[in-house]
Amino acid sequence: MGVHTLMLKNLRSISNTGAAIMIGLVLINVFWGASSIAAKEALIQLTPVEIVTVRFTIAFLAVFALTLAFNRDALKVSLADLPVLIFMSVAGVSLQFVLQVMALVYTTVTNFSLLFNLSAIFIMIFGVLLLKERLSGKQTLGALIGFGGVFLIVTGGSGGLSIAHLSGDLLGLASSALFGLYAIASKKIADRYGPLTILVYTFLFGVIGLLPVYYFATPMTPLAALTPVSWVSIGFLAICCSVVAFLIFNHGLSRLPASDVGMTIYVTPLAGVALAVLLLGETLTTFTVAGAALVMAGLYVTQTRGREDDPENAGHPSTADG
Repeated sequence: MGVHTLMLKNLRSISNTGAAIMIGLVLINVFWGASSIAAKEALIQLTPVEIVTVRFTIAFLAVFALTLAFNRDALKVSLADLPVLIFMSVAGVSLQFVLQVMALVYTTVTNFSLLFNLSAIFIMIFGVLLLKERLSGKQTLGALIGFGGVFLIVTGGSGGLSIAHLSGDLLGLASSALFGLYAIASKKIADRYGPLTILVYTFLFGVIGLLPVYYFATPMTPLAALTPVSWVSIGFLAICCSVVAFLIFNHGLSRLPASDVGMTIYVTPLAGVALAVLLLGETLTTFTVAGAALVMAGLYVTQTRGREDDPENAGHPSTADG
């Protein structure tokens, strides 16, 4: 028992280091980048709203089972914090994903990808305004470099947003801002609740918000008719892109500045393009390679800001108790 306890303690210590958290955040953004491929397969049989509802229903059941199995105390929350958790469910699950679907009806996937990755900028801005975080010059520079890389990847260097898609672009921008608010709200209560508590209630209220849309606005395709490919796709979206990803994302927010966590979102389009090349045979362009280089450069600049930028907080996240 002593050896087992020591191993768990060492594992926990490693998982709380800044480097390990950043690796985890990059990994989940690879998952999110791959989610478009999984969603494409699921869309053969289901509508977007059906996919989102089934996805988060499975995710909630999985998180609830984990909570019952390993930490039932995680179900305890203060009634005073329920409004924040409900807001997070709207900003991070129900309304945010509905806005994504609506945006894709009225604008291009390219425009939406660019706009949603502005959530990294929103997280930085909201972190400064609402959490009083200090934004260093290198963080700002890294964000601009990374966004430039995203722009090259999703547009292929062809230009900016079209006025013809203005309504969809505004919906995409709203979705991006909502995810930024979700991240900030999560960070504000991370000192009181662990990732399991946050997720179980966020997913619960999110599913409750999605069910009326699912019932009244979709054909409600019989789930028994789904093919194995569709189930694997939804399972990947539910477990890898929702349960695992949100657990790591929320843990990262509890240990690192919101601006640092937000910067890793730039990996999502990079991963999406790379996986599309490997799995779908799409062409790797010069602009994609240049954009990938800028994304990685932006992440490097942000993460190497050094003690001269923030001497009183350098190394702090890796030594926090949890």
